[in-house]
Amino acid sequence: MENARSTGPHPATVPAHALADWQERFRRGEFAQCERLARRLVGDHPHAGKAWQLLGAALLAAGRPAQALPALREASRLTPQDWSIWDNLAIAAQRSGDFDGAAAAFRTGLEHAPGEARLWSNASANALESGAASAALDFARQATQLAPDLAAAHLNAGNALSASGLGADAEAAFRAALDLQPGYAQAWLSLGRELSLRGRLAEALDATRRALAIAPGYADAHVNLAHDLNALGDVAAAAAHYQRALALKPGLISAGSGALFCLLHDDRQSPQQVASAHRAFGVTLEAPRRVHWQAHPNDRDPERRLRLGFVSADLRNHPVARFLEPVWREFDKARFELFAYDVQPARDATAERLHERADRWTPAASMPDAQLDAVIRNDRIDILFDLSGHTARNRLGVFARKPAPLQVSWIGYPGTTGLTTLDYRFVDPIVAPPGRFDHLFTEQLAYLPCMSVFDRPADLPDVSPPPALARGHVTFGSFNRINKLGARTVELWSKVLRRVPDARLLVGALPDTAMQDEFRRRFAANGIDPARLEFRPRLALRDYLELHGEVDLLLDTLPFSSGTTANFALWMGVPTLTFAGDSIAQRLGATRMAAAGLDEFIAESEDQYVDLAAAWAQRIGELASLRAALRARMEQIAAVQPQQVAQAMQQRLREMWQRWCAGLPAERLA
Repeated sequence: MENARSTGPHPATVPAHALADWQERFRRGEFAQCERLARRLVGDHPHAGKAWQLLGAALLAAGRPAQALPALREASRLTPQDWSIWDNLAIAAQRSGDFDGAAAAFRTGLEHAPGEARLWSNASANALESGAASAALDFARQATQLAPDLAAAHLNAGNALSASGLGADAEAAFRAALDLQPGYAQAWLSLGRELSLRGRLAEALDATRRALAIAPGYADAHVNLAHDLNALGDVAAAAAHYQRALALKPGLISAGSGALFCLLHDDRQSPQQVASAHRAFGVTLEAPRRVHWQAHPNDRDPERRLRLGFVSADLRNHPVARFLEPVWREFDKARFELFAYDVQPARDATAERLHERADRWTPAASMPDAQLDAVIRNDRIDILFDLSGHTARNRLGVFARKPAPLQVSWIGYPGTTGLTTLDYRFVDPIVAPPGRFDHLFTEQLAYLPCMSVFDRPADLPDVSPPPALARGHVTFGSFNRINKLGARTVELWSKVLRRVPDARLLVGALPDTAMQDEFRRRFAANGIDPARLEFRPRLALRDYLELHGEVDLLLDTLPFSSGTTANFALWMGVPTLTFAGDSIAQRLGATRMAAAGLDEFIAESEDQYVDLAAAWAQRIGELASLRAALRARMEQIAAVQPQQVAQAMQQRLREMWQRWCAGLPAERLA
């Protein structure tokens, strides 16, 4: 979204020379001087609406929208017919998180100036931020009709189109904005984001770098660039841009969380170093929010029906929803109410199913932290779940305000949040052997028989025989994200390929030939002939599942192992050879193999990993038998495991609640 700057005061209701002086200082970005001059003008001309507007505009430009509001309200009272005052008032309300108030101000402005394109364009930005993509698009289109040469209107149209899932149209709108204004950093940033969403990462990087070339201090551009670099596996460069964003905008949660997510993939970091970084960021996040900590008035009845809140950006066709939905189906609704806080609204079939299972569903994408905090408190939530950790669009800023008596971290992030306001973290004995990882968490660990269950994928292709039966050699494979394929992983896989000299390796999800060539170079540096490698791009789900027919055994990554990919593979009859290391992130694959009864595919050291890979390469018949039987096994597991996990979780939640009712602190629940 982008607000077009108002044209500023119109008739000179303050001395012309003072107005000209203010405008020149404003143009140069000297907002403190603008504020001082405006305060003098307000003192000299207290009944001049323009004097109050100058003060509000200076405060707004200086990033103090809440302080700008009183001045702009006084300006609108004194000069109600001036649309530019209503424009500034609406923008100040929007930036203060009052989207309804902003919409009302825009409506009043448009009553006075229905032909003013900037008002329509800015109203579009407000509507989109409030979650009303359709209205945002209507406003932006009205603006472009009135002023086809207004770049901000095309940008806002593009943002609304993107939010509506119309990616190609959004790209065209962004490019139209850039044709009009080639130096428009916000348009380059939005174009880069759209290209990234559509998997065109090289083009996305170029667009975002153009935004930074125009505006080097653009913190959001550093965040977006870091996100794409991380997606391409350049973890070090991504971390540097996240840190740059934090230096430019301290406290920017998306930058701090992004840097921590990078650390989970950095094979140069120890688990203790990763945990320490999370704790440090947790302190930074909580410190300014401690003022919001307050006693919770929830009824301390240890046996009453509990209200569970779930905050997530992934209540849609997303891996998190695949883990959540089977457990929600088994919850005892007589004992627990389910409240969903959807911070990235979606309209797909998964979202609709989850919506039906929730007792209350709150679209919260547009809610500032303070508003969402208030909504959760008003809902009297007893136990609040974070399902994001430090992934995209998390709302840890809300959790740092402690809106619920008990707060729990579950699926979505394989590590600590680093926040002391999170009381518990759900784990299982495989992913976190009791007593072994407690020191890596600010949360107390609460044990389930299995940390998560994975819903049966729809429209599963048939399981095919192992390709080794026809090819005469084993084909190892990996369908993990690129940023999991770091130096240690390539070195480990190279050891496997040297140990099994006739084996091949198929690597999926590599976006383009440049990235494929890079991996050929990495393997060549480890002594592996590139002819033994095969690469595939990212595929649609059905094609991705069918690709399992071309591999005999998947090889897991380190230090961040397979979760969703291992689950999909099990349903396709393909086990994952995994390494159970010293962190939850490294043991995700192990917990999935153990839950499927496949302990023989879990290595406890890198040497054992290579030994097991070599051994299974000689046991193609056993792999074929397992492959033929694995889907039936998964069907049996899917019939009972969700209920087992849901029952165990409900028991743990009751234990947590009873401890709180008794005034006892959180402790490990094993």
